Amino acid sequence: MQFEYRKKIYASYVTNGFGETHTNEKMYQIQKKYFKKNYLKYLPEDKNARICDLGCGCGEFVRFLVETGYKYVTGVDTSVENIERCNSLNMKNALFMCEDIEKFLDENDEKFDAIVFNDVIEHLTKDEIIVILCKIQENIKDFGCVLIKTPNMANPFVNTAGRYIDFTHEIGFTEYSMRQVLRATDYKNIKIIGTDIYVMNPIISIIAKLFSKIINIFLYLFSYLYGRKGIKIFEKDILAIAWKKG
Repeated sequence: MQFEYRKKIYASYVTNGFGETHTNEKMYQIQKKYFKKNYLKYLPEDKNARICDLGCGCGEFVRFLVETGYKYVTGVDTSVENIERCNSLNMKNALFMCEDIEKFLDENDEKFDAIVFNDVIEHLTKDEIIVILCKIQENIKDFGCVLIKTPNMANPFVNTAGRYIDFTHEIGFTEYSMRQVLRATDYKNIKIIGTDIYVMNPIISIIAKLFSKIINIFLYLFSYLYGRKGIKIFEKDILAIAWKKG
């Protein structure tokens, strides 16, 4: 699936605004700590597991996987600039493909133990989301999982920025709507967490996390008073982990 505006934006995705953040070594070291803290416990223990990063961007998560010891990692992205950046990193055990996500899923002939979908689902239309989630499940081995990260629309401080920071964003999610769409596409054992972004200086992180927890308690109370009893996660981003049963 490809629209004209996507072709225009993705053709120069690094150049037109996201390159500085995603090609900065210092920033990557922070991201690496973030990935380890939030993702590692949900990834396959077997380092020979096949993992695919769909919409891999500039390759940060693929790099994290390779540095963690995974031997069979595939990164897929529709942006030529992104894939050129990924290939420039010369990572062993990583294969990068410049391909439309749906086309890749249709043509892939060897299933993965896990598929990672970081900051991609919000770029799709509602119809595309249903189609892609079904195709992702077809490309996962029995008892494999998908990990999906996206901005959390329940956070009143950064949800607007998260929704509109990128011209190609189409939709936003809360924990409730994420669980809804995963159930609709037949995923099992769905777990949704608010990601922990406090991975810098330990003392600063502890203080920031404490304040964040206090704020989140008040946000939950406000939501409860306004009748939104089902919303309990208010962190900046949500991470969904969902499994395919055999």
